[in-house]
Amino acid sequence: MHQTTFTAPKAMAEALLALTETYPAISLDIGCADYGDAEFTYTLWLPLALQPEAERIAGQPLTYTPVDATIDYVAQTKALFPPLIIGPYFVARNNEPTPAGHIGLYISPNRAFGSGEHATTTGCLLAYEWLLAQGHSYTSGLDFGAGSGILAIAAAKRQGTPFLALDNDAPSVEICAENASLNNVPALIDSQLGEVPPQTLSSSPHDLIFANILLQPLLELAQGLAGALAPAPHAALILSGFTTEQAPEITAGYSALGLKCTWQHTHADWVAQAWQRA
Repeated sequence: MHQTTFTAPKAMAEALLALTETYPAISLDIGCADYGDAEFTYTLWLPLALQPEAERIAGQPLTYTPVDATIDYVAQTKALFPPLIIGPYFVARNNEPTPAGHIGLYISPNRAFGSGEHATTTGCLLAYEWLLAQGHSYTSGLDFGAGSGILAIAAAKRQGTPFLALDNDAPSVEICAENASLNNVPALIDSQLGEVPPQTLSSSPHDLIFANILLQPLLELAQGLAGALAPAPHAALILSGFTTEQAPEITAGYSALGLKCTWQHTHADWVAQAWQRA
């Protein structure tokens, strides 16, 4: 068995995933090359006989290193993703049992963003908990840029809130649906492919919206996100994916739409905010 790691466009993920289905002897790990980049880092474990097939899909010659059979790589990988506690949530990345008094979120690390370790995910969950502490309850949610679906799943398990989970990455849509089933809330999570926030204010507005994406799409889609927010005073738009340096641009853009920032959290220079109607 040999290992190879290379960087390639996100679009290659589906072809490599299909390769592992065709050849079960091949294992694949996918990680972000850099947060928000258009490329992923791919690591393949495969026998020598399948190296030409891997290079055909990769479209480039690859460098291989022998795998040390004495190393427990599964245990090493699990050690990289220990369980996390965020407020009342116990995020189990390797199917660990949930301690008493916590809400278990079972999110396996994979190529869909949001297995709990990023500061923006933590900030969004803490924003949601702050809103609940104010006595609010929510009946319809939108998770825009849902990734793994961790935010929608958390709210679905916390309050039974149904969510529309949108992402512009097809494999992430599938992973979100799988995570919803893993967490026993498949009926509450409608995972769909989508590029823009749905304009649903007149028919079925959402009183809770998560948008943990990046600065530019948050600015470009601000009107759409605000338009999808229900007019009720308790309705909230939770934003993250931008830094403290970028926060003034978010403030200017969303304040102009009649919203006010009611809560903010900063960690490792990443900001999460709760916005409600002014």
